[in-house]
Amino acid sequence: MDVKDLRYFTAVYEANSFMRASIALATVQSNVSMRIRRLEDDLRTTLFVRGRRGVRPTKEGDLLYRYAKDVLEKMDEARQKIKKLDAA
Repeated sequence: MDVKDLRYFTAVYEANSFMRASIALATVQSNVSMRIRRLEDDLRTTLFVRGRRGVRPTKEGDLLYRYAKDVLEKMDEARQKIKKLDAA
C-alpha cells in the first residue's frame, strides 16, 4: 500500500464509480481498477461491492476511508510545510 493507492481509493470512494474516479484522476479506468485490486489483495479484503450502477464501500472500505483521508491530509500538510521551509 502506498500513498497513490490511497489517493485512488479515496477517489473511487467519493465518486462511487471507477470510471468517474479515473476521470477525476486523469487516468484510465484500468489503472484505477488495478490499484484497487492490489490494495484489496494487500489488505486481504474487499473494499467495494461492484454493481451495474457503480460501487459502494464495504464496512472495511468505510473504515479504510477514514484512515486514508487522515493520512492524505497529513501528507499534504507536510508537503506544504516543507515548501515553506525551502522558500525561507
